[in-house]
Amino acid sequence: MASPKELRNGGDVAHQINTPPPFRGAHPSAQPVALPSLPADAPSATIARQLLGDTESAIARQTLLQVASLPDRIDTSVPRTDPATPRWHFEIPFATPQGTAMAEFEISRDGGGDEVEAARRVWQARFSLDVEPAGPVHALVSLVGETTSVRMWAERPETATQLRAGAAQLSQALTKAELQPGDIVIGDGRPPQPAPAPAGHFLDRAL
Repeated sequence: MASPKELRNGGDVAHQINTPPPFRGAHPSAQPVALPSLPADAPSATIARQLLGDTESAIARQTLLQVASLPDRIDTSVPRTDPATPRWHFEIPFATPQGTAMAEFEISRDGGGDEVEAARRVWQARFSLDVEPAGPVHALVSLVGETTSVRMWAERPETATQLRAGAAQLSQALTKAELQPGDIVIGDGRPPQPAPAPAGHFLDRAL
């Protein structure tokens, strides 16, 4: 989605907060809350120009999310059970008192495709959200068989402490949702980042 902008004095000069683009293999990014980008009494021409630019940015963002969901090239040097592991990248907006918060999601599945391997399939859902006063929070939900495990990271120590205090409530919520709770781990900081793509990756894809 379009990055939040703040118009000054009703003019066209705006301060833009850049959001990292999504790409396959990278974890979701916590995006700052998007504040209103237009004053209530903005002229019609200004509103139209702003909406046009934001619409183009939103379409470009959706294109990047779709590209990040495409199968990666098959690297025979790295052993994989399923080289065409399905992935789905998307974003969901949340209305908050501070403004619109955007949560970036990635859903993926590992494991074999036949019935014998079905019990060992691992469904994973990652998402990141940045809402005050909690700050950036990252989560990884894994479903293995009938067991659901949750791993969370909070970039602010006080938020991590609050999340640990509510771990029992999260376990109860999983049970009410008819999910068998597994491990619930709350960590500080950010989740470990995957290794960057090898040199020439995008060039090889283009060829």
